[in-house]
Amino acid sequence: MARLTCALGPDSAGTLLTRFLRDATHRLDAACYEVGPAYRWALADAARRGTAVRLLLDGHRSDGNAATAWEVQNAGGRCGVVRHRRCRAHWKLLVADAHEVALGTGNLIWRDAPRDVRGRVPPDASALRGTREWWVFVSGSRWVAAHARARIGYAWRTAGPAPITWEAEKDLLPGDVGIPQPEVAPLHVRLPSHRLRLLTGGDAVAATLHELIERAQRRVLITTPYVSTRAARVRPLLHDLTAASRRGVDVQLLLGAPAAERDKSALRALGLTAYVMDVERSTRGHAKGIIADDVVMVSSANWSDGGFGANWEAAFVVAHRDAACYYADAWTRDREVATPL
Repeated sequence: MARLTCALGPDSAGTLLTRFLRDATHRLDAACYEVGPAYRWALADAARRGTAVRLLLDGHRSDGNAATAWEVQNAGGRCGVVRHRRCRAHWKLLVADAHEVALGTGNLIWRDAPRDVRGRVPPDASALRGTREWWVFVSGSRWVAAHARARIGYAWRTAGPAPITWEAEKDLLPGDVGIPQPEVAPLHVRLPSHRLRLLTGGDAVAATLHELIERAQRRVLITTPYVSTRAARVRPLLHDLTAASRRGVDVQLLLGAPAAERDKSALRALGLTAYVMDVERSTRGHAKGIIADDVVMVSSANWSDGGFGANWEAAFVVAHRDAACYYADAWTRDREVATPL
């Protein structure tokens, strides 16, 4: 039996991530799109205390990747970098020791993963400001950990060393974030390992989304920062959603930020029910996930050609009613203070 912890950001995910990194004693593998100063120190500290740290970063310099690579290597860890323009290392996947795995939707930066300064979680923690994120922590499954570590290892062999001069990329403004209310505690459940499925690669995420939507009988609830409706790899999934809606499935989308006009028009033309998170009443949404009946998928992949194509992405599919309900309840709270598209 594996132990599964479901967590939300900003509520508790950052606090649990900090514990995850601090508790690694022998080995720590992390594959992340961005690691900034809010988490750089934790990886470097793990390397200094003798943990074998292997960090795989994307090759852009935004949010401190260049300084993180330098500091982790200076502390005795190793750092590899993916620098292919058509393939981003966009996943957020971490493996500690023999059987600890963390996977989520947010980057290791303060905006995406704030933490309580005393290490508390709701209801004891103070309310935190940050983007809405979904995270999954799995403990006690050597098979899941070995699979995750193997996928990071495969990507590591395709990466290069940290460059002396990093790619010049303009930092994007993060936008406003708020404090969603209420902030809730993590959920802890036990389940057989076969009810967990780890996916890596954008194409695998897209194929599984198709499978989940096609099989759904009652509900399909989706959260994503945006939908690129003109993207070739996104259009088939939008038609899957339309087909599910026509057969009586409750299909709804929750976008994390205002959509472009062309995307609004396309979603309306397809007859899909969609909402936009309101930062004034909650926060900006950065989570990527789906609840299909009693199955939930937490993913790093955006609804774009890159997210469903060549990018290194990661997702957990969890077939467990309590886990699905945890994220569905979070989705519903966010939708209730969102704006209809």
